[in-house]
Amino acid sequence: MTSSALLGAGALAGIRVIELGQYISGPYAAKLLADLGADVIKVESPEGDPMRRWEGRATMSPQFAAYNRGKRGVVLDLKSVDGLAALLALVEDADIVLDNFRPGVAARLGFGPDVLHERNPRVITCSITGFGPTGPAAKRPAYDTVISATGGMYSQVVPASTIRPLGPAFSDLLSGMSAVQAVLAALHARDVTGEGEHVEVTMVGALLDFLTESASAFLETGQVSSPDSRPRRAQAYACVGSDGKAFVIHMSVPEKFWTGLLDVLERPDLADDERFSTREARVRNYDELDAVLKQIATTRPRAEWLDRLAAHDIPHGPLNTMGDLFDDPQIVSMGLVEEIAGPDGAALRVPVPSIRFQRSGRPALRYAPALGADTEELTATAAASASEKEGAAR
Repeated sequence: MTSSALLGAGALAGIRVIELGQYISGPYAAKLLADLGADVIKVESPEGDPMRRWEGRATMSPQFAAYNRGKRGVVLDLKSVDGLAALLALVEDADIVLDNFRPGVAARLGFGPDVLHERNPRVITCSITGFGPTGPAAKRPAYDTVISATGGMYSQVVPASTIRPLGPAFSDLLSGMSAVQAVLAALHARDVTGEGEHVEVTMVGALLDFLTESASAFLETGQVSSPDSRPRRAQAYACVGSDGKAFVIHMSVPEKFWTGLLDVLERPDLADDERFSTREARVRNYDELDAVLKQIATTRPRAEWLDRLAAHDIPHGPLNTMGDLFDDPQIVSMGLVEEIAGPDGAALRVPVPSIRFQRSGRPALRYAPALGADTEELTATAAASASEKEGAAR
């Protein structure tokens, strides 16, 4: 594809991705690639991705639509001879093949990485699993709750007094992002070597990488972090104004933010309070300072506090709910929401990719595909292409 053809088509225009995924981690990774301009072909069983039927929907739940926009859809029975043959034909013209099956499933069904690389030596294959191919937990079903608990995420966000699973799907989303990082690196390596690569991404490994601060603190010092460990070190606080609306303050390290906050609060006396006179003292006495700030916050509405904090250049922000977020003036100004046509032609508002490319731009957003919407077109084209290559090789 010429450089002029790439303009406005997305940085990954010309890259074809075959997604063999369901639920979240694999589909999310493929969605991120589609947002960057890749041609993503989602391969589903005749029953479809189970997430299609969430919320009691027949074929298109809001969750499925969120993780599968911008793709084309193919239905193949990969347990059948014809279905496998159709997949292998599609792979011949693919750059990336993503799956999030349990370890060994793809190989057992006849399309493991060795088979795919034999069919297309330049293809990059990427498998997302819960724990990787070996170890005592390798073959267990790896849903987000299991991985977020096992991988330490819940211990960092859920207070010990209220143990419970907590959304969003941390390990699914983070492993999807790790998979994108990995396959983009493999694409670059292919430009140098001319050869494809097999990449393995684990959900638990993605969490550990994300929790690098807490993990390193334990490995180096033995300190076991809890949900309030980083807010304490970062001097981050949450308060509620007199109107019941919440906001946050993040003082970090610079002393100017603390002295500025005292002006905002009109409490210069706190500078002489030995509990708060130094940053180290404020870290030690975090709970006491948190209680003081929360009490003072109740004397004025949030908007007034935000204006005062802004006037003193103190890091702060409203604590938005999803109901607040899309009316926030900053979010509105950034253009992070667009309208696209839904399956019935109705206009739907959706969040858009936050990455901006000055030259290549990004493709227009498209709704998630209906089950098997592109099966006939894509399988016929792939079969013809494979037959043509086979004939040329004779």
